[in-house]
Amino acid sequence: MGLQEALAAVLTCEAELATLREDPARLRHRYGLSDAELAMMAGAPPAGFRITRESVRRKLVLKVTAYLPATVAELEARYPELLEGFASSTVRRPQWGERLTGSGEPEQLVAWIDGRAPVPLVDFARYELLCGQLAHDRQAAEAARKPAATVPDDIEPALAPDRTGDEGTLPREVPGLSPTARVAFFDHDVTAKVPPAHLPVRHTWILLQRQWGEPAVRIYRINDATAALLSCCDGHSSLRAIATTLRADLTEVVQMARKLARQRVIDL
Repeated sequence: MGLQEALAAVLTCEAELATLREDPARLRHRYGLSDAELAMMAGAPPAGFRITRESVRRKLVLKVTAYLPATVAELEARYPELLEGFASSTVRRPQWGERLTGSGEPEQLVAWIDGRAPVPLVDFARYELLCGQLAHDRQAAEAARKPAATVPDDIEPALAPDRTGDEGTLPREVPGLSPTARVAFFDHDVTAKVPPAHLPVRHTWILLQRQWGEPAVRIYRINDATAALLSCCDGHSSLRAIATTLRADLTEVVQMARKLARQRVIDL
């Protein structure tokens, strides 16, 4: 404890501000303040603390809203105490043994409401954070701006004689997920047109794709088979290895990979 914690408490909690005004000795004992530190705090008018508090809160809300607009709107409308609690935890220093939760305020907010807000809202916040991160990703934006690479429709150019002589043909491509794409799984249907706290329980795979234009990010629901294929596109595994991993027909895997490459979801 110390001056920084005391200032953070007074800035984020009306009750602590009242303690400073009505029982300053108690505040000094609670935070281990020196006489000079207590005198400095007590000499500031309460209105000044309130103005500073509102300024800090406003700036924080603006930062997280840039990535989580619907999540913040839901919190302000239905769970304002969670937003206030987050503001308090962000202003003060972490306590001993307290786990840090990411480097940015949007990530910290998602971590903060996890376990405190309804589970569907937390799932939605994770989804919205991914959208915001992809929309602000410069590498993804540059990749989206570049012309799409040409991918042949036929399979044969992707095949080469198998040197072992016993497996027919061997695809040369080693697919990797495009910088413009993200794949994520959720326990709720985050695309449902209902309030975030009331999303239906439904296992949902989502493909997010950055594009050059508006909207910056397009959202697609994908099936389990497509999600499984994309999860194997790690930039190291060949199409044959992927087909083996998925226990799928090699020709079908190649055809699907080419389709996804034409749609700029993966790079071949």
